[in-house]
Amino acid sequence: QRPSRPPRRTSLRSVSPPLSPSTMGAARNLSDPDVEDDEEMSARHKRITPKVLKQVSKEQQLYATASLNDKLYLHYRGYNRIEGLDEWTGLKALWLEGNGFDKIEGLDKLANLRCVYLQQNCIRKIENLQCCPELSSLQISNNMLPRIEGLSGLRHLSTLQIANNHLITADDIRHLLEMPALTVLDLQNNRLEEPEVIEVFEGMPQLAVLQCQGNPFISKVTSYRKTVVSRCKSLSYLDDRPIFDEERMATEAWVVGGLPAEREERRRQRTEKDAAHRKNLEYMLNITRKGREEKEKKEAERAARIAAGEEVDDTPPPFFHAKDDEKDKAKDEPTEKDIYDKALRALQAKKAALLAKKKKEAQAAAAAASAAAPVECAADDELPGVQTKTHGTTAPSGSADGADDGRAFEAAASFAGSRPGHVFKLGSKGLGYYSDGPAKAKAAEKAAAEKVAAASEGVPPPLSARELMAQQGAAEPDVAPQFAGKSAQELVEEVGGGAAAEAEAGDGVVAGSAADLDELD
Repeated sequence: QRPSRPPRRTSLRSVSPPLSPSTMGAARNLSDPDVEDDEEMSARHKRITPKVLKQVSKEQQLYATASLNDKLYLHYRGYNRIEGLDEWTGLKALWLEGNGFDKIEGLDKLANLRCVYLQQNCIRKIENLQCCPELSSLQISNNMLPRIEGLSGLRHLSTLQIANNHLITADDIRHLLEMPALTVLDLQNNRLEEPEVIEVFEGMPQLAVLQCQGNPFISKVTSYRKTVVSRCKSLSYLDDRPIFDEERMATEAWVVGGLPAEREERRRQRTEKDAAHRKNLEYMLNITRKGREEKEKKEAERAARIAAGEEVDDTPPPFFHAKDDEKDKAKDEPTEKDIYDKALRALQAKKAALLAKKKKEAQAAAAAASAAAPVECAADDELPGVQTKTHGTTAPSGSADGADDGRAFEAAASFAGSRPGHVFKLGSKGLGYYSDGPAKAKAAEKAAAEKVAAASEGVPPPLSARELMAQQGAAEPDVAPQFAGKSAQELVEEVGGGAAAEAEAGDGVVAGSAADLDELD
């Protein structure tokens, strides 16, 4: 029974009769529904149950699905049996130290296990680990193991820590020869007494780290460290310090010629080190001396120039740095933005050239169509000031052709309607009706005859361009001053751009076809 606490000072009104142990237990049972399980656990040995694993998963923030977890901590909990881990098939690291296990079991389903920590238990035999073929590290120190066994099937086992156990003879550790991949071995604080254990270490081809401190056989081996280093060729770390090349060479000399040979080897090593150090020092002194001589030479040349009256440039040379050179190279190289802008300009120039070509072709087609179409236009339908194109030649309407052909001229202040064989214009004799020449007179008479014939047959006569525009209410067209005196071909070349667009495109860009223009559109 627990010692009762001293009663608190209370008033008489707050005093109540003390509860008996059975009454207190009943009260606990009423308040906590899981108290029976807790009492049962405390009365017996603790076990790893599904409920315990579920609670551990919550504490360690693991996955609810057991097979998804690759690590599990069950250390220092007082369990006495390894069990309940069949669903944890994905485990790669398992911590089981600090419990009361006396047997290795319950790991049959953990085929992916890499690391197992079983130190500080009561294990008496290494067994049931063949089901973990991927095991690479086994920590089983501080147990009661009398020998090493049951590890021959673990081909990937590279680290074995088996310190503070009950190993005594060389036969107790001879099983290590069946583990060729073992590189790290910890045998500290065992009871190994026979010097023959060194033969076992010598037979391990990949042994790199060996710790044997605290074993009785060390005092029985003459020159223990030299002996182990000379016989274990792959060893790089022994007990408390590493093994360097100088120590290995001195040890090999000791094996061949004893202590004098070792001393001679160490003397040779010191001589080589001193020679290398002296060589480096001389090299640095030589560089310093050359720099001083160059400086003195430059100062002497400068003094001679000053004495001769020459100008001396005292500007210090620029400090060269590899990083600055790299920056300059980076500046010279085009950036991604420059490449993109160049390609965009080329594309825009090509598009402009294609547009100009397409427009030029359209205008040429329209001009060809208008030239091929039959146009019957009377002389009185011509507008003043407008250039007309006939058979590839142009003639201004304001010229004085036919003004001096001897035909009549009738002055008129304004246009009073069309007259056959005459044209209303401002000529050499002023504003009025001028004769249009014999050919045009015949054409006008023919047109007049056709009008009369059409009128007699009831067909309306064809309207002239001026009459049609007047009927539609359109204003008389005027020619812009920048287009006056220019042919249609010249206007097309001026508006389209022609070769100028191709020149603007730059190198490697040529005007494409209409299909290319459609693709760009």
